[in-house]
Amino acid sequence: MDIQITATADDYYKPSPELLAAINTALFLKRPLLLSGEPGTGKTECANFIARQLRRQHPDKFTAAKALRFNTKSVSQSTDLFYSYDAVAHFGDKTGQNKEAFISFNSLGAAILATHPINPAWEKFNNYTNEVVQRKPAFGSVVLIDEIDKAPRDFPNDLLAELEKPPFKFSIKELVNFEVSQKPELPIFIIITSNNEKGLPDAFLRRCVFHYIKFPEDNLLSIVTSNLKIENKYIDAAIARFLELRRNNISKKPATSELIDWIACLQQKELLNENLSNWKIADKEYKQKLLDTLGILAKSKVDFDTLSQTIAG
Repeated sequence: MDIQITATADDYYKPSPELLAAINTALFLKRPLLLSGEPGTGKTECANFIARQLRRQHPDKFTAAKALRFNTKSVSQSTDLFYSYDAVAHFGDKTGQNKEAFISFNSLGAAILATHPINPAWEKFNNYTNEVVQRKPAFGSVVLIDEIDKAPRDFPNDLLAELEKPPFKFSIKELVNFEVSQKPELPIFIIITSNNEKGLPDAFLRRCVFHYIKFPEDNLLSIVTSNLKIENKYIDAAIARFLELRRNNISKKPATSELIDWIACLQQKELLNENLSNWKIADKEYKQKLLDTLGILAKSKVDFDTLSQTIAG
């Protein structure tokens, strides 16, 4: 039976129908899902949403409610997805520990190992017990490769061989005859995020299912209420004012994460009231209190000044 995600009404993350279709297409094809979009639109959290839903809807194959995350860096190599070896610590070791004690499994490596039953021979590795055994294998995983834009130019091309259709496998070059392959009956679903900061190779793109997450302007009320669990009839007005601010010509437009934080702050400061319906005629004291919250939405002095002028009217 194909693994798919169906009803998701009980989750605070609210994917669009188009995003849900892209997720299920990638699951069906067993290909990585490449998520793009402006920062703050929920690309990273989407991976955790998928992990939660797969655990809920397919508990025979998935047990973790959170994705295994690989944070891409400017010095990342494709082998870093699987493991890292601390050669400096090993060289300075005075206790005679084996090389395995200085090898740590990273997200995709841990996911591959987790498709196997507990192996006592692997417990000599640095983090096998914490990253795999404590999660009670054997099970499938969701692996997030976050912000691939940060990686060196060759990183996406190097991933091509690693992310061909499963089963995935890896070896450790510092050890002789160590190679582990994924058990194919236990899926590993790869999510890759990109902020569109630089182009990705065509060959890499062809191997992914792509989806651009739009700013969810029509779904903000549901997102806010699901995350904050507050009741206030002026949340709609706050969202309208947020969108008004966002439409300004500013360098970094605030996203859903900033909206949630801003409304939580308005609620805490007792500013989530009738004044939001038309802040241009609100009294000076109220406007000043609003200005005090702009650090949540504006991330530069120029943007702060622009948004301040909008509130001041």
